Amino acid sequence: MSQRSVPFGKSFREIHFKELDPEYLAVNHGAYGMTPSLVFKKFKEVMEDDYSNPDYFRRVEQPAIYVETLKELSTVLNTDYRNLALVDNSTSGINTVLRSYPFKKGDKIVAPSTVFNNCEKTIEFLQDRYGIIYESVELNYPLEDSEILALFEDILQKGDVKLALFDTVISTPAVRFPFEKMVKLCQSFSVLSFIDGAHSAGLLPIDLDEIQPDFYVSNLHKWFFVPRNSAILYVSKKNHRKIHTMPIVSSYVGDETEVSAEEENNWLIDRFADVSTKNFAAAASIRTAIKFRQEQCGGEESIRNYCYDLARKASELVSNKWGTSVLENEVRSLTTAMFNVEVPLEQLGLNVDDYKENANELYFSMHKGKRVVVPLFIHNNKVYGRFSAQIYNELDDYDKASDIVYQLFVNIARKKAQKQF
Repeated sequence: MSQRSVPFGKSFREIHFKELDPEYLAVNHGAYGMTPSLVFKKFKEVMEDDYSNPDYFRRVEQPAIYVETLKELSTVLNTDYRNLALVDNSTSGINTVLRSYPFKKGDKIVAPSTVFNNCEKTIEFLQDRYGIIYESVELNYPLEDSEILALFEDILQKGDVKLALFDTVISTPAVRFPFEKMVKLCQSFSVLSFIDGAHSAGLLPIDLDEIQPDFYVSNLHKWFFVPRNSAILYVSKKNHRKIHTMPIVSSYVGDETEVSAEEENNWLIDRFADVSTKNFAAAASIRTAIKFRQEQCGGEESIRNYCYDLARKASELVSNKWGTSVLENEVRSLTTAMFNVEVPLEQLGLNVDDYKENANELYFSMHKGKRVVVPLFIHNNKVYGRFSAQIYNELDDYDKASDIVYQLFVNIARKKAQKQF
């Protein structure tokens, strides 16, 4: 682990994130992530390598890179590399597990009401197609971790739940979920645990051997600096045979097929190493991203410390400017490098219905200006703005971004006032 020579913030952005538009206030890292110039260079080199001799790249280089990449990621996530598989994104990983696990009609899946829409729709598909029962657990933040766990325990103790799906950090609202304790709770009731860690690798410390979920998936393009599309899927050893690729390809082997001990150990690798023809450049850039985080950033803890501290300071800045509050609980366990600040609707003479009526216009105005995008959402009858903190940000970014968003709502308030006269 090396000491970084360039301080985080604007100087770091200018040197290591050269592709970012200098006029763009990048405070929405949680949506699509961002790739350092060094990693992006590797991405382009692999593309050229592939297209210069696709037969050699796909048959010789790609299989070796795949295994070596899993080995390096296994040290980051602390698990046997043979429990891992590369997939395109978290949604792909969610579908891979849920659409290949041998559920039976009447099996119940539980998930929080805040589950990502793609995940909820996948469960609804299983419900419509195979007769799975879906139960949603209503969560209205701010909540203490103990309150969340109690709500789930009330359902799990009934004894009819097959699998629980839950987040590491929820998308909206962007709050940390007590996923480690939730896994233990699932284990105590013999319920399968599936962690949707779309926001986890690079954002949170993840120790899979310690947590021991049944399934886990994380994007690598969001917080781990890997180009899109890239994600990692974890399947516990006991569940290897139940999970198959999506789409099904020539590597498919039935659950009950007899194989050698070596093939058994490499079950996921043999299935997932070559899932149809696709661009492998993002996956081949993962090792470069790991090296960048270690050598240029000073390691995972250095990155987290900066981002978490900046998020705390920025959340205070924005909430004070807007005269509202940060979405947080009493023990302050919800905020990571993403934070949510209530939009000052009441102070501007607006309400939630006004936001709903003008939501498309607000987003259009942000995109048209090309300077900033702050995701806006409704939760527990309030409208919030979600901000992300990253190593290329400084406090001044949030000062400027919050002013732009506030002015958009001022414009909505003026338009409303004009209609009333």
